[in-house]
Amino acid sequence: MDRKFFNSEVITPLVKASSQNAAFVDGDIVFDWTSFDIPKGGAKLLGATFTIRHNKVASQVAGLDFLFAKDNGTNSTPTSIGTGNAILGVTNFNSTDVIGYLNGKNEDYAGITATAASYSTTSATSSLVLSGSGGGSNIGYDRYYVAGIANGALDLRSLVALDDDVDVSGNSGTITTLDGTAPNVVFAAGDVLHVDDDIILGEVASVTTNNIVLKFDGSTSTNHSGTYTVPADIAAWRIQNGAGAAGDLSDDDLVYNVFPIRLTLHLEK
Repeated sequence: MDRKFFNSEVITPLVKASSQNAAFVDGDIVFDWTSFDIPKGGAKLLGATFTIRHNKVASQVAGLDFLFAKDNGTNSTPTSIGTGNAILGVTNFNSTDVIGYLNGKNEDYAGITATAASYSTTSATSSLVLSGSGGGSNIGYDRYYVAGIANGALDLRSLVALDDDVDVSGNSGTITTLDGTAPNVVFAAGDVLHVDDDIILGEVASVTTNNIVLKFDGSTSTNHSGTYTVPADIAAWRIQNGAGAAGDLSDDDLVYNVFPIRLTLHLEK
């Protein structure tokens, strides 16, 4: 029989800013269950390629391990594996849907801004087979879930900071009072940014050495259309965190890209 190889969609899990605001230790939860669909029928996991965009220029010595779970046919997310940036299982992890595990370790990209990103290509050691879950968002597809665990000391803390208080109710959608690492070194158009207490800044339209311009035109999110909705106008952008002071920002708040990981699975049918 002919072997057929294919890649999954690019999976971009949410990693909360408040979770990234302290370094992960080995075994910490980096991200909870994130769904992905593959063509219906069994497929063997050969390996994965993943990148981690850092929030500062700093070398990494750790990577990610991945847990996989099946859908039970109802398109419902499995039981949470626990609180982000805490050891796996600390909050009632009792899922019976886990089907496998994949080990991974990062390597820094050589050359480009030294250490602004890490990557890894890894091969499966468990011969994991994804075998017909019965779910899926579209006819002809099965749904599965992946979660990420720190493999070693993974430090995604940010050095991009606000240099003054920001009254969001009067802001134009451009953040200019910044300190620390230049934002264009670590952020790019399409990134979704939060500050360290999980206040949403929004999706980046453009970024320079000293300002971040955010989108509020009602367009489809560039990279995260299923997760983040671009506000329709400046008024909607100002209140996306709730009315009044709920969206205000403080001096020394740290800025985070909350989708720093891009994961592609390599599979065989």
